[in-house]
Formats: sequence, structure tokens, C-alpha cells
Amino acid sequence: MEKELQHIKSQQHDKKHAELTTGMASTSATKEETKTRYVNTNMTKLFDKPFTPKIQKDIFIPPQVNTYKESLGQHKQAYNHITRAYIENIHKIQTFLNQNPRSTNTKNPHEDYITQHLQGYNKLIAQPGTNSNLVGTCYHYGLLNTVYTATGDEIAIIPELHKAFMHYKRITKGTLFYIKFYSAPVEILYNEIKPIIQVIKIGLTREMIIPDKIEKQDEIQKIEIPKILCKKRVIGLATILNELATNYLNENTIWSYYAREQTMIYSNCRETRLADIEKIRQWVLSLLKPEQKPTTRAIRQNFISTELMENYCKTIGHKYPDHNCSKCYGEDNIIPAVNLE
Repeated sequence: MEKELQHIKSQQHDKKHAELTTGMASTSATKEETKTRYVNTNMTKLFDKPFTPKIQKDIFIPPQVNTYKESLGQHKQAYNHITRAYIENIHKIQTFLNQNPRSTNTKNPHEDYITQHLQGYNKLIAQPGTNSNLVGTCYHYGLLNTVYTATGDEIAIIPELHKAFMHYKRITKGTLFYIKFYSAPVEILYNEIKPIIQVIKIGLTREMIIPDKIEKQDEIQKIEIPKILCKKRVIGLATILNELATNYLNENTIWSYYAREQTMIYSNCRETRLADIEKIRQWVLSLLKPEQKPTTRAIRQNFISTELMENYCKTIGHKYPDHNCSKCYGEDNIIPAVNLE
């Protein structure tokens, strides 16, 4: 029995020894495997292959298709919806006055409206009985020349003017009055409208002045309206300046009823009012120096564009030594004439 037990124990011992030996062998093999140096096979294969340069894609450059003539029109500006609407309205009014120079509602030549014939366009002359809506429309668009009235009904829808007239009528107690309009119409730019500047004179008269020439005129094309208004604005500003400067230099007695929002309403009176004379002086200075801040709040700053400044300077510069603007020192962007003959 003892021999058998010793034999069994020796077998168990041999078995454990074999397991330990196997475990150590596997552990040493694992360590040897971890010690193996890593080799990047991709790098070795990279240099084995011959070098083949990549073909670059051609950059597409579109051919020049725009000619010089076409490029000139690429920077053209267009009028916005406000300026287009104004052009439509003034075209409608001007066409009416040009095609209907005299009222057909009455046979009395001293009633209702007639027109003053100017170069290319007519302006309204309102006699007693003229529709107040027509007078108001022409007033707001600078197409009103003179109003003759006894009651003021013709100007009833122009609040500031009607109020001034009723005050003048109450003082003078006349029977027939004239209201003369000196207007500089709007300047239409692509994105802006320079507003009307008006000076209005109220006075007494014994009779109405009827023009000798009251005729139809051709319709003005819409495309020509901005250009025509620019010319009329320069002439109108020069006329307003002349009217105010004459009153100031001659020391005429002035009564100013209204001087706001680009408009002055005045009349001659017996008494000298220094405050009103000062208003005239401020208007004159503001018109003489258009690029400076106006001395009166009635006129907005930059009331004339730089494009129109050169023409304005040539029109008034030689007459008024006090005039001052950037165009007085010479023109910009001068292109000399070419003469090869």
C-alpha cells in the first residue's frame, strides 16, 4: 500500500512540474514576442514603387466676353420707386398744362385758369374761380406762377399760404390781390429728391396781367424730366436770390409771414421790421454759400447736389462777390479738347 501511495504522489508531482514548465515556457515566449521590433511595412513598400507624379487639374479661366462698350453700362444707376413716382406725377401735371393752356369750363377770359408760356412748358396762372385742387397741386410741384384772388378760396387747401393771405387781407382791406411765386423746382437724383424752394410775395393789384401768348406745347418725355428740372432749379434759385437780395439792398420794408420748410411768404409793408429783414439776410447768405451750413433753419443743408453746383456757381458767381463754393476755384476732372487737324 505504501508503495502505491508513493507512486501516486510521484505522478502528481511530475504533473505539477510539467504544468509549471509549460506555463513558464508560454510566458517567456510572450515576452520574446513583445520584444520584437515593429516594422512599418507601408514605408518599405513606398520606396519599392516607382515615383509617378500626380497630374494637376487645369484651372478654368473664363474668356473675356464683355467689351468696353458693354462695360460702360454696367455701373448705370436706376431711379428708386420714390423718384419714379415723382417723375410720373409731374409728367401728368405738366402734360395737362401743356395740352390745356386755358380752361374750357368758362367763356369769361377773366375767370378760371390760364397758363404762362415758357420755353418747353407752361405754368399755371390762377384767376378768380380756379379750382383749389388744381392750384394746390401745381403749388406743391413748383408749377404755379401767379394767383389772382379776392376771397382766398383758390388757395384754401394751402394752409400756410391761406393763413398769411387772410392776415394780409384783414390789414389792407383790398378787393383784388396777387400772389406771386418764385419757385426752384425739385432736383431728382437716383435715390433722393431735393425739395422745392419757394419765395411767395403777396400784394395788392388793380388788374390782372394776362399773357399775350397762351398756347399748347408738346408733351415732355419722362426721360427728359430730371434734366429739365435741374436747369429750372438753377434758374429758380438765381431768381429767388435776386428777389431777396434786391429787397435787402434797397432796404425795402418787409413783413414775413412764414419762413419754414424751404418756403418764405412775405409782403411789403409801411413799417420796418428788423427781425424780418434779418430773415431775408439769412436766406441770402444761405443761397450764396450753398456748401456751408445754412444760417436759416428754413433751408436744408446741401440743398443743391455737387453735380449741379458747377452750373449754379457759373450762374450766380459773377453777379455776387460774396458767393463761395468749391467750384469757384476751378473745375474738377478737366478733360482737354482734342484737335489733331
